[in-house]
Amino acid sequence: MAVQTKQLRILSTLLLAFAVGQAGLGSGFLDEGSRGLLVAHTTNAFAVVVLSVLAAVFGLTSRRAGGPGWIFFLPVALVIASVVQLSLGFAGIRGGHVFFGVLYLCAVTTYCSYTWRLLPSGTSASSATTGTQSTAGGGSTAR
Repeated sequence: MAVQTKQLRILSTLLLAFAVGQAGLGSGFLDEGSRGLLVAHTTNAFAVVVLSVLAAVFGLTSRRAGGPGWIFFLPVALVIASVVQLSLGFAGIRGGHVFFGVLYLCAVTTYCSYTWRLLPSGTSASSATTGTQSTAGGGSTAR
């Protein structure tokens, strides 16, 4: 699962970067003077949805390999939230779109934080911080 953990970390970081970029493009568009940013904001919105779907797919494979439940269910919630967010934007409901966008960005930040704290299977938190791995006899061996 070590490779899957690295993949999730890369994907969650990309999703966070695109989500932060989405907020920046959206705030630039709210000034009314930058119509070009609306096209970039819309294009980036579809990239965020695609990255959310990829996170759910990668989360499913990691969950099937024995990972925790949140690794799949949180990205599924992000997919649903990103589609709702996209719908609010296309419907022109700016207040709800901005408010829900802030909540979405908070959720993506949480997801990214959790994936970076995720330890590969077979590694306990104490052995990760001390550099030792438990053995069957209760002792420890240095890595």
